[in-house]
Amino acid sequence: MQRNSESPEHYIDAVEGDQKELLLKIRSLIQEIAPEAGETIEYGMLGYPGIGNLAAQKNYVSLYVAPKALAQFKKAHPSSNCGKSCLRFKSDKEFNPEAVRNLLTEVYRMWKNGESTGCC
Repeated sequence: MQRNSESPEHYIDAVEGDQKELLLKIRSLIQEIAPEAGETIEYGMLGYPGIGNLAAQKNYVSLYVAPKALAQFKKAHPSSNCGKSCLRFKSDKEFNPEAVRNLLTEVYRMWKNGESTGCC
């Protein structure tokens, strides 16, 4: 679900309930690991240049990252709900903060080393 938001704050304000809590948890990890990435609206989602995108969809929260990093994550977490470049969470129960932290740390490392981190 693409949201027509003018700012990250507006985007976050439009998300409700448990989905908002999950979105904020993932956002916090991104900001902790890569504070210099900043936060924008990109493709109708929260964007973190060089790191990825974060979106509250109709039935889940999606984290879009570099396919190369996500492929490594899928090997370590085969039961995760993943697409080619996105990791989907239907609920907080599916969110493993340490695993996501490791994924984001790898994407950050790739970005700092000049590797391609394009996801969308």
